[in-house]
Amino acid sequence: MEAESRLRLSTVLRYAVCAAALAWLYHKTDWGQFKQVLVSADWRLALLAVLVFGPAVLLISVRLKVLLAVQRVHLSVWQAVKVTFAGNFVISALPVGTPGGDSVKAYYVARDTPLKHEAVTAVFFDRAVGVLGLLLMAGVIVLVDWDNPAFKVWGRVIGLLLLVLVAGVGLYASAYVRRALQLWRVVAILPLSRHIHRVDKAIMAFRQDLGRILVSMCLTFVLQTISIAAYFLAGWALGVVGTDPWTAFPVYLAYTPICLLTGALPIGVMELTFQELFAGAAGLGSPEAALSLSFFGRLIQLIWALPGGLVVLRSRADLEKASLDAAE
Repeated sequence: MEAESRLRLSTVLRYAVCAAALAWLYHKTDWGQFKQVLVSADWRLALLAVLVFGPAVLLISVRLKVLLAVQRVHLSVWQAVKVTFAGNFVISALPVGTPGGDSVKAYYVARDTPLKHEAVTAVFFDRAVGVLGLLLMAGVIVLVDWDNPAFKVWGRVIGLLLLVLVAGVGLYASAYVRRALQLWRVVAILPLSRHIHRVDKAIMAFRQDLGRILVSMCLTFVLQTISIAAYFLAGWALGVVGTDPWTAFPVYLAYTPICLLTGALPIGVMELTFQELFAGAAGLGSPEAALSLSFFGRLIQLIWALPGGLVVLRSRADLEKASLDAAE
């Protein structure tokens, strides 16, 4: 009952944040200017942005396959592609956010293997690698281009937070720190300690296979560069590149990852983040142009997630058929 109350409270908070963000956008946006941005957009360049984004989805599938192999859960490339598209469809088309999509991927992977804890851990570790890759890309660009005026307000904060994050991950993975803090004793007194221990063990297994971790990180940087290039082309099409488009590319490398991370929050938050970073901090275009870039980015992701709808519907039909066979 307590879990049900927490879930209900979480849902109410998500809707409240969504309503507040959308109300703010509605009152602060000049919708006539927004329409003008769309009318004057270069839609051939926008179409190119849609096409450029495509390979990123396939690389996510390969990364998932690589990380699952660390846990002795082996998928074919085709299976990994189907699972990835199914999760992306749930994220993009349904109001459940990133956790909901990852839960769907975890379900599809875990249902066909006895190593269920390990499979679920690998799916969520895959998400963690993606998030870490986004933060690393944003942070490194800011630290390298520290004097860029576009990074004066928020960029330096992002760079410093990156250093804190890397330090935290290093401490968690450090065998010396784990021994000194006797983490196994701490885990033993926690609720669901057996499950937590198994998940922690699965996470630590990644530390023993640094080769696959390195491969997954390389895949992450490649697919994120592709994704950001697609957003850059979309921004160019919509007039969010300032007076010199190519000098805006480092800004996209630093700020697009942060905007994509806020996409896990209720709709409206990512749109406000695009406006604050690209229009406010970087001054690459009007707030309305930055808002259109956020909406168009969601559209790109939805377009490439649509094949996942077929996977979800097919899986549902298979489950219903299995239930009927069992009843007979």
